[in-house]
Amino acid sequence: MAIGKKTGGLILAWAMAATAAQFPTLHRHVRGGCEGTLEVSENGVRFAGPKGHAWQWKLDQIRQLELAPDRVVVVSYENGRLPGTERRYEFSGAVPVDELYSLLKNRMDQRLVAELAQPAGAAMWSLPAKHVGRAGSLGTLELTPEAIDYRTGAKDESRTWRYADIAGVSSSGPFQLTITTFELAPAQYGGRKDFNFELQQPITEARYDELWLQVERKNGRIP
Repeated sequence: MAIGKKTGGLILAWAMAATAAQFPTLHRHVRGGCEGTLEVSENGVRFAGPKGHAWQWKLDQIRQLELAPDRVVVVSYENGRLPGTERRYEFSGAVPVDELYSLLKNRMDQRLVAELAQPAGAAMWSLPAKHVGRAGSLGTLELTPEAIDYRTGAKDESRTWRYADIAGVSSSGPFQLTITTFELAPAQYGGRKDFNFELQQPITEARYDELWLQVERKNGRIP
């Protein structure tokens, strides 16, 4: 769980990691917020704010960690204010998101949510697509040896899904694709989240089979 401490009495046992990133951020409150410093390291996440406003989480104490260019969100295992919800801590500002993802992608499991797309150039193939969601966006789906990327200029819509982040893929036809991930779905307990795409070009049977095999093999479900 999150641990709050007076500024002068932050836990001394927190060992500085060999690799860490620190940056100024705003912790958002129900009304307003407070400025402080967020540190993301091999050990976990730590926030130091004014008047003893401070928390720290080890990586295994985080139910979900969302990384985006303009915010970091820590979803803890603590109960939220409403029944059936978790407590969320949102920190906004200019986030070095690529650096944080590089730091954590091999240290965190499916509890890491990367709201970014990796640099272009490594795609085995790509398809223009529309994400059919509450906001909706136009972008490109890319299959790489390590992940599936959705690249778009729309705010909060880009994603990088490592294969371990994907529960499965499905399609109802050549112009439709659904990627089911382990990202928390607020309306469903322990729920998986579906990302539905309308494809602007048809996905061939060979490409769909390649995508399905990549997901299943990388997750060890088939040899």
